[in-house]
Amino acid sequence: MHVYLIRHAQSENNVLTSDNLHRRKVDPDLTELGYRQREALADFLANEADLADQTFAVSRLYTSAMYRSLLTTQPVSAALNLRPEVWLDLHEKGGMFLRQNGRVDGFGGMSRSAIMSQFPDYRLPDTVSDDGWYDASLGYEPETHSEFRAIKVANELSQRSRSDEVIALVSHAGFLETLLKAIFGQLPSRAYAMRYYHNNTAITRIDYDGTRPALHYLNRVDHLPPAMRTY
Repeated sequence: MHVYLIRHAQSENNVLTSDNLHRRKVDPDLTELGYRQREALADFLANEADLADQTFAVSRLYTSAMYRSLLTTQPVSAALNLRPEVWLDLHEKGGMFLRQNGRVDGFGGMSRSAIMSQFPDYRLPDTVSDDGWYDASLGYEPETHSEFRAIKVANELSQRSRSDEVIALVSHAGFLETLLKAIFGQLPSRAYAMRYYHNNTAITRIDYDGTRPALHYLNRVDHLPPAMRTY
């Protein structure tokens, strides 16, 4: 089994600096560059070869329920002729939150009707309701909670590792880093003791042979010209 870990395209929050962090959005859109990045990603996965001249041949496509990830997945699903599946555990570390006036508020995220209105072909789990999909009572998700989610996803991939599936997961920089640590038995870990780096729309490949995972490559961005590469 091959697994491709893909970070979403550049979001509006990604371009914020320390001077304008007050403009941070709970569930941001992509930037104009982000929309071009997602198209380049889709074209690359559909028309270019992976290493050793093999096609990517993705057979299952999963995305987090965050708007920037749903948007990134959209042209990929069309290019690959795949119906995306929302995997709630793939959301970014910290969840749906906003810091305002010294307090942190949680939000439920896009409602089921809102997602289905804009992304009608996406498969949603039953737990996505018209109150959203994130437990707003968590506020800012604790680190232990995000590590637990990563371990759950890693275990699910391990259980499927003897299959011939080629799986692509569209997720987020912080969660993909934690997921890689979970896959390779590096949790719990001290924050920033080491980091797995992912640019916007970067691709990481992990191969499973039924017994153990192998990191085939990390943070591949050759589908983007240098001027379009962002973090």
